[in-house]
Amino acid sequence: MLLTRPDGIPRVTAAELDRLDPDRIVLVGGTKVLGPAVARAAADHAPAVDRVEGGSPVGTSSELTRYAFPEATRAWVVAEDRPEHAVVAATAAAASRSPVLVVDGSAGRLPSGQADLLRELGVTSVTVVGPESAVSAGIADDLEAVVGAGEVVRASGKDRYDVAARVNELAFPDLDKGIAYVGNGRAMTNAYAGAFLAGLSKRPLYYALPYCVPSTVRPALVGPGVSRVVLLGSESSVRRLAGRLEPCRSIADPDSQWVLVNRRNPMSPKGFAPSDLVVPAMPHAGDHQMRSDAASALARMASATADAAGPIGIDTAYRSYDVQDALYDKWLGRRGRTWTDTWYARPGYSEHQTGLTVDLLPIGESNCSSNDCIDETPQGRWLARNSWKYGYILRYEKGYRSTVGLGFEPWHFRYVGTELARAYHEGGWHTLEGFLDEPGAPSY
Repeated sequence: MLLTRPDGIPRVTAAELDRLDPDRIVLVGGTKVLGPAVARAAADHAPAVDRVEGGSPVGTSSELTRYAFPEATRAWVVAEDRPEHAVVAATAAAASRSPVLVVDGSAGRLPSGQADLLRELGVTSVTVVGPESAVSAGIADDLEAVVGAGEVVRASGKDRYDVAARVNELAFPDLDKGIAYVGNGRAMTNAYAGAFLAGLSKRPLYYALPYCVPSTVRPALVGPGVSRVVLLGSESSVRRLAGRLEPCRSIADPDSQWVLVNRRNPMSPKGFAPSDLVVPAMPHAGDHQMRSDAASALARMASATADAAGPIGIDTAYRSYDVQDALYDKWLGRRGRTWTDTWYARPGYSEHQTGLTVDLLPIGESNCSSNDCIDETPQGRWLARNSWKYGYILRYEKGYRSTVGLGFEPWHFRYVGTELARAYHEGGWHTLEGFLDEPGAPSY
């Protein structure tokens, strides 16, 4: 199974067709889906080119089933508007060499043509993929009337991750130890291409968030049936962190190490204050406070910085909503809104309120005694290269204001925990928004 553009065959796909040297190519969909140029190009790679179409996704699904299956005892049913369900259904169906039937899930009844098709094939059991909001109860009832009472099973769940896990439970009840494939549950293309590889090798395919594994998925991936995880797609699709089966943490809960605070995502509640604020156990900390986990990591990082490059101190760390409000108003009165919004977050939108952020300055440098030139010092250069080892990232890098909303701040380090920071560094990421697959926040 290969993907192509509607108006032609890409070079990489053509190269793969040359390698495969097929006797026949089957185009799936009408000319509005795969135009005449695709058919002409396909003829250069195989002596026979067939087209299977049915006028709609539902119709094409039925015609493709007829084309490929003279008979079948099992079928998988998915809604035409739920590609995330179709991908995992395709994996399960390929593993059992069974057809996937696409339906209009919002309809109250199963069309007679599709019911007849199931009878023609000899299907005696059906798995419906998705909850009733995807495939209606009426369709499930009609399916049962075709294949028999008790022979329709629904693979349901609260979200696509949960549904995929349930599909795999049903498709692979006695899974021998081996590979599990993991795709980005937010973007189907890579997972779709990998679904048939997984199905051909009779191995499960799961969904993850781009950067972590949901709680409903992780037990299967760390279970006895999985010895190796294969990620589908590049780092931009699925991060190394997901490959390490890192459990998901909230990016909205202000108590979470992964909380995302920017101009689109204010603190909630606005008056949030961490419950475990402490002064980091390091020289030159002053009376500045941080969350205890961030403070412990900072103390270790400060010790390593002092040994390798020179001492560092804290310019500012935790700032409450009221302190940020006063600071913002002060600079608003002095420099105006454009300048202030470039360098200071409005109250309720500052990472400093999380207790996970610190502004650092070099100590004892004759040419730099403030935070705004720390990048020109040995301390600043060492921190930029090594802070990830202690769970910190340089939050506002040069050249990313259009994403993060603030100017270059070489002093501003954010604690995200060692696992995320390591994956962030290894993946070559430059913004937390990008890593978390969230929109940029250039403005309020």
